[in-house]
Amino acid sequence: MADVSHTLDLSLTNAELYAGCDIQEVAGRLTLITPAAQAVNIIGRNARAIVERLVADGIEQITLTGAMAIWAYLVVFHAVVHRFRRVYYDDGRPGGKILIAAH
Repeated sequence: MADVSHTLDLSLTNAELYAGCDIQEVAGRLTLITPAAQAVNIIGRNARAIVERLVADGIEQITLTGAMAIWAYLVVFHAVVHRFRRVYYDDGRPGGKILIAAH
């Protein structure tokens, strides 16, 4: 049986979430080159596909984590909020994950 919980990394290292976006290393850091106005749609489509797969696998709870701009979190949150029983946020600091939505 599948684990009922999953962690979704929103950092630019998540190739599945950012597939179709131009990401380059600039001064030693990964940087999203695709303009945010375009990336919103790309990430939204990718997030929906990821969510469909996770739901089909029986995942009931999701934790969003990883360093990324707030707008990307909003796009992904929109895709996950009504598909999982609980949505958490974890910034990696002591204190653990924070419940941000429950159904």
